[in-house]
Amino acid sequence: MTITQKSTAISFHNSNSLNLSNLWKFIQLGTTQLKILWWHIHAYGTILGVMLLTLSSLIYLIIHHFLNKLLPALTHRDEWKISSIK
Repeated sequence: MTITQKSTAISFHNSNSLNLSNLWKFIQLGTTQLKILWWHIHAYGTILGVMLLTLSSLIYLIIHHFLNKLLPALTHRDEWKISSIK
């Protein structure tokens, strides 16, 4: 009976260290995957930010262009003309 208890204790001890080893590998794999995910999110976030800035600039320019064409009385371009003296 004593032999079986030692055998069970040894197998339990081995399985416990095996579980800790598997748990450590799982944690390392998880952190690696999180680092990869963070790198992709960070890179695509930068690209998305530049695209949104470009899109908003184009929308502003289009609105500005059409307002200048539709409402020419609001722009006083004649004030800025330099007349030459002869």
